[in-house]
Amino acid sequence: MTDNSKKRGARGRQGPDASHRSARPAWATLLTVVAAAIVGLLAGCSPSASTASPPPTSKLVRVPGRSELSIVLTQLGAERIGLKTAAVTAASGGGARLPYTALLYEPNGQAAVYVVTGTLTFTRAFVTVETITGNVVVVKSGVSPGQRVATDGAEELLGVQNGVGEET
Repeated sequence: MTDNSKKRGARGRQGPDASHRSARPAWATLLTVVAAAIVGLLAGCSPSASTASPPPTSKLVRVPGRSELSIVLTQLGAERIGLKTAAVTAASGGGARLPYTALLYEPNGQAAVYVVTGTLTFTRAFVTVETITGNVVVVKSGVSPGQRVATDGAEELLGVQNGVGEET
């Protein structure tokens, strides 16, 4: 048999600077492996912001006795949209008065408001506008005095209802 260890480029050949290289101690290699394993385990213990999605802050539900879907918000959802409501009051001539900020328009031009129908629950009601004077809207039909309507945040409710963007 021939000894090939002395041939140029043979495996295991040590060059003139080989004595200056120090081999990595076994404990350092073990420490590196253990540290990598710990990092891997910790990364798997808590979901990262990029992979975990927060729970939805609103949902569309069918409320018994109503044909229109309702929007139910979580407390966080209501806070995010700056939700405020106002009372509908009686107008002279039998109509109902509400703040202008509650009035919304569907893409087809139909006027609507969101009526409070439960805790953090809102149902769209189509209204017939009689007059708009300043910040007051008088409607002929669709809501009644004593009901509450969404004012601030109403646009976001309409967006959820119509599937525009993400739910709140």
